[in-house]
Amino acid sequence: MEKIASEGCHYEVSSSEDLVFFFEDVAGQIGGQKYIYVKVACPVDVSVTYKGETLSSAENDQNLRTSFGTLSFRENEGKENNEEESSGYSNTYLKEADSKVKILRLKEGTDYNIKINGTGDGEMDYTIGFVNDEGEYNDLRRFEDIDINKDTVIDTVANTSQKTLLNIDEDGDGKYDLKLQAGVNGYGEEVKIDRGIYIILAYAFISALIITIIVRRITI
Repeated sequence: MEKIASEGCHYEVSSSEDLVFFFEDVAGQIGGQKYIYVKVACPVDVSVTYKGETLSSAENDQNLRTSFGTLSFRENEGKENNEEESSGYSNTYLKEADSKVKILRLKEGTDYNIKINGTGDGEMDYTIGFVNDEGEYNDLRRFEDIDINKDTVIDTVANTSQKTLLNIDEDGDGKYDLKLQAGVNGYGEEVKIDRGIYIILAYAFISALIITIIVRRITI
């Protein structure tokens, strides 16, 4: 059933009690509620906080359902499960939860700050999708093969803007080392920072400051 479901429209149910919540989601979608779909493939933990509620995949603070969305897991059929991959790692070295793909379904209509924390060495794929008026995910933005280690921290915003940006702190020092951006149905590309612009702005600021000082001295 998972394989034949449309992208972003697969529901994972761990107990009969969960059916009530997911039927509510389906009813909401039929009634016009749109969802942002986020798929994160590993090895990471992901969290989303909004109005005091937090979705979290972390083992010691796990929460899979809030009023604004849900978080579920599914088996990863990608390279993390293949010990023959040239990257030289396998999910046998990861916690069971980390070896699974994280699926977020967030109610459209606001900005969600998503934080991703590395839990091991490997590569991460990140996909964010948006629905059209017919309820089909017609805009999927993909970020592939992002290097991850246990110190990696990634910040991004899930919203309906024309661009999706991933800010990547590779070593956990609080500074972004890499920025990736993707547009409608696009793939993540590095955002090049034009150092020349900053030099020009700095020169303009210093020049303006000098002129201000000279004018003040003349008026005095």
